Amino acid sequence: MDRIKEKETPEFDINDRGFNAKAWYLKNTETSKGDALIEIRYNNELIRQFLFPAYKIWNIAAHFSDIVDGELSKDEKERGYAIAASNGLGGFSPIINVED
Repeated sequence: MDRIKEKETPEFDINDRGFNAKAWYLKNTETSKGDALIEIRYNNELIRQFLFPAYKIWNIAAHFSDIVDGELSKDEKERGYAIAASNGLGGFSPIINVED
């Protein structure tokens, strides 16, 4: 899949309890339209990289503490991601894991 960041500087770069989240808008290509690239690191080690709808990236920033809570929990790891991806009506935006 062809992924080209619109700019090298992330839209946000936030930290919480050893975790870090960064997000970049991606240029539209034939295989990627309206996407953003999100990276989650723990102690500088990449633990998750995924595509997320560009219009919702600020939900990742707003719910980053929920994401960290989930990452630290053995039972509810995906809870924070589900909160950030929620559409408020019982559905959610897709989170597409990136495999490099």
